[in-house]
Amino acid sequence: MSERRAEQDDRRLLGDLLIEAGLVTRGGLLAALEEQRMRGGRLGYHLVRLGKVTPAALHLFLQESFAVLAPDLLESLRRGPAVDLVPARLAHHYNMMPVRVDDGVLSLAIAAADSPRLIPAVEELTGLRVEPMICPPSLIGEALSRFYPAEVESGVIYRPAGDNVFVLSDRRRGLRPLLPEALREDAPAADWLRAIGAEAIRRQAKGLRIEPRRSEVRVAFRVAGADEPFLSLPRGVYLGLSALIEGLSRLAGRGRVVPREGRVALASEGRRLIASVLALPGLEGETYAIDLRVARVATRSARDLRQEVPALAAALDRLVARARGVLIVTSPGAAETAAGVAAVLDLLEGRLPRRIALGEWSAVPGLETLTPSPPEGGEELPLDVLLEQVSDRGPDLLLLPQGDAASAPAAFVQAHDRVVLLPVEAADAFAAVERLVRLGLGHEAAEAGVEGVLGVRLMESLCPSCRRACDLQDLLSPGPRHRRIGPGPYFTAPGCPACRGSGVLVLQPVFELLEVPAAGDLFRPGMTAAALRQSRAREGMETLVLAALRKSAEGILDVREPLRLLLHEQA
Repeated sequence: MSERRAEQDDRRLLGDLLIEAGLVTRGGLLAALEEQRMRGGRLGYHLVRLGKVTPAALHLFLQESFAVLAPDLLESLRRGPAVDLVPARLAHHYNMMPVRVDDGVLSLAIAAADSPRLIPAVEELTGLRVEPMICPPSLIGEALSRFYPAEVESGVIYRPAGDNVFVLSDRRRGLRPLLPEALREDAPAADWLRAIGAEAIRRQAKGLRIEPRRSEVRVAFRVAGADEPFLSLPRGVYLGLSALIEGLSRLAGRGRVVPREGRVALASEGRRLIASVLALPGLEGETYAIDLRVARVATRSARDLRQEVPALAAALDRLVARARGVLIVTSPGAAETAAGVAAVLDLLEGRLPRRIALGEWSAVPGLETLTPSPPEGGEELPLDVLLEQVSDRGPDLLLLPQGDAASAPAAFVQAHDRVVLLPVEAADAFAAVERLVRLGLGHEAAEAGVEGVLGVRLMESLCPSCRRACDLQDLLSPGPRHRRIGPGPYFTAPGCPACRGSGVLVLQPVFELLEVPAAGDLFRPGMTAAALRQSRAREGMETLVLAALRKSAEGILDVREPLRLLLHEQA
């Protein structure tokens, strides 16, 4: 069979499956096939570009069917994409992954079909013709996290499974903002953005606008009770500044299919802010309206937590009774992990009173902390030295440093003598299990007595002043087959002066507890997050998505938060 004939067979297979799933009509499919015949490329790309299917529905369909539709692409994404062709910043910026090159054509996995600058930019960069392919964001996120560095430059941190982070100031990292007037026009965009952010904090601004004009870039600060003061920046800084803002807030990957709104977390000496970004088109370029809000995590009583996550409470009861074992706490970032640890400590109440934490855990009260750096400075203390110091003190509860499972072997050794909390950076509990299995630590995890894996996310609270009911089926139809998503009602909030101008963003912690069966086969070789997630959801486990949807139906969370999570689940 010729290659051309094979492509036609693939198109018919995908088209038939899309019609059977109710995602597209036959007329819409024929229109996309005609575009494909004239322009080349992949069918899914043209379906989204022509508006014949919503990106959310197509992403979920592909996520569940990708292994059947494109097993070779799935294998390439997971094992060896062509990462040398595209730099990390551009890959994160557009949420894309270069897959392979065949006869001068670069296969490019993308999450959005209509970003007008994407294809020309990559073709100019690589000198290759680009064939874009719509892929589930989960697969692209997994590949980005595995094959590209998260921190592409100091203080610019991309997190495929959560909000990206921009560090404004951190003495330990040596990151200090300069005054705008001290910067040269050709200074890095990160330096300009850091200076603008620091100036906004100094002025106690609740928001700002970055507006390109013919001969300058005007930055106006929204300060309560005063006229808007502004900075005038050189016009030449706009392109770099715009690209950085779009990449960090994920505006770049959204094209014209959804409203051009994004979000990025800002970190300044332990303080965390959330910047909500809105892109407004203009003759001289897009203006970025940015709301700044201090992130505050809603607290729950031990009684409320026991009602909300009874499986977690039961798992902790078993750990306390044994006085040894492991609870894994997993999330995409430090703030979420700290919220999960705080919930665990609240549920423990007065039990396991001798508690020692290794690393930076200042955000969590009630812990004696040992940091890698000695008080007088100098080189960082290695983990084994810290563990020797810990063993001499005989803690009941040991909290290991945050990270990407590098401290897992030490956790499993320590768990024979005490209860250990092991942070693992991953999208959810299922992805954390797959990560440990890939690292060859499955047997050690089973032997150490892992009681469960706690997944944590922080999600934006619903504003009561502007909330409105929405039909989830309009946003997500058909829904994922392995989840029982109720009819609602669900709520969303477009934003209003009461919430956008408050200066405070209340984040609600959402939990899932992946329990370890008595047989201990959770960590068996070959275990994947996708298979585990689907099987547990069918068994009735409340995953992060379902827990967040429940909170949305209760009027606590904006429904866009669980939908964003649903599209970025690790495959």
